[in-house]
Amino acid sequence: MPPIEDRIIRLEEKIAYLEQTFGDLDEVVQGLNRRVVDLRDAMRDLRTHMTPIDPSRKPEDDVPPHYGPGL
Repeated sequence: MPPIEDRIIRLEEKIAYLEQTFGDLDEVVQGLNRRVVDLRDAMRDLRTHMTPIDPSRKPEDDVPPHYGPGL
């Protein structure tokens, strides 16, 4: 069995590695959270600008303007 000092050093190295990993993961989670907030805000904006669907509308009501009457 290695001396206690070597074991302590290895444990300290592992703790340092874990602290770095947790820091990196925290940055990723924060970035993803910001992205979720941005997407949620974009969805809210889309909903406020969308025209409600009229159930009485028919497909022929949506003829593109360049088709014009009588074509």
